[in-house]
Formats: sequence, C-alpha cells, structure tokens
Amino acid sequence: MFKRTPCAAGCGNGAISGSELCGLHCADPRQEARRIAADIFGKNTICDLGAAHLSFEYHDFSSKHFYGCNFTEDCFKSCLFRGVLARMVFFDGSVFNDCDFSNCDLQFLSFGGCTFENCKFNDSELVHLNFNGASVSASSFDHSNLYNSRFSMAKLVQTSIEDCNLKNVHFFNVEWDGVSFKYSNTKDAFFKMES
Repeated sequence: MFKRTPCAAGCGNGAISGSELCGLHCADPRQEARRIAADIFGKNTICDLGAAHLSFEYHDFSSKHFYGCNFTEDCFKSCLFRGVLARMVFFDGSVFNDCDFSNCDLQFLSFGGCTFENCKFNDSELVHLNFNGASVSASSFDHSNLYNSRFSMAKLVQTSIEDCNLKNVHFFNVEWDGVSFKYSNTKDAFFKMES
C-alpha cells in the first residue's frame, strides 16, 4: 500500500512522492507531473507511489507494473496504459479522456467517481474493480473479464460491454443510454439489489 505522508500545507491530502506538498499546494504541478512521469518511465515496477492531484497528458505508461499507488483526483489526457499490470491502485475522482487500457491485467483497483470519455478497456482482465459512481461515455470494455467488479450508481452512455465475462458484476442503480452487452453473460450479473 502506498505510503501516505501528509501534505506540509496541512490540507489533509497526501504529499506527492519525493515532495513535502500535495499536487494542490506544490509550486509547479506541471513540473511535479513531469518528474513523476520520468520516474515511472525509468522503472518497470512502480510501488507505493503518491501522485494525487496531478495532470498527465500524452504519456505512455504501457507495460508498467503498479502496486499500491495513489493517483486520486488526477487528470489523464491521451495516455496509454496498454499491457499494464496493476494491483491495489487508487484513481478515485480522476478524469480520463482518450486513454487506452487495452490488454491490461488490473485487479483490486478503485475508479470510484471517475469520469471516462472515449476510453478503451478491451481484451483485459478487470477483476474486482470499483467503478461505483463513475461516469463512462463513448468507451469500450469489449472482450474483457469483469469478474466481481462494481458499477453501482454509475452512468454509462454509448458504451460497449460486448463479449465480456460479467459473473458477479454489480450494476445497481445505473443510468443507461446506448449500452451494448452483446454476447456478454448478463444472466450472471446483478442489476437489482436482492430484497
């Protein structure tokens, strides 16, 4: 699990790894994001990284391994995560535009309250993931294993979840508009809470 050092500004947020301040209080958030990205590029395995409240644009994080990292309330634009392996990583409240998570192995990640627009999660292992309260539009999860993941209170618009394993996936109180489940095992998913 990531090491949480409190921000020296006393705001209650966690400091960025290698800094005493969080992304909201550091002098140059763009420079901090570039420093964090350079650190990620220089490694194959990234553990216990604190990188909340930062913005990343046009970065390629493909084929990296992430363990116990914190990317809460970050912004990711046109970033590649292809072939990433990740365990216990937190992205809660983050925004993703035009990002690609294809061919990933993601387990026990939290995307609670995130916004996804034009993103791909195709051909991936998406096991035990939290998408509760997420807003997903013009995105795709095709040919993926979503076993035991959660989409409760999410909003799914023009999104494809075709040919997916939906065993034990929870879709409670979801807002739907133009969602396709073609060839997915919807009978093994939960769409209503049991009384």
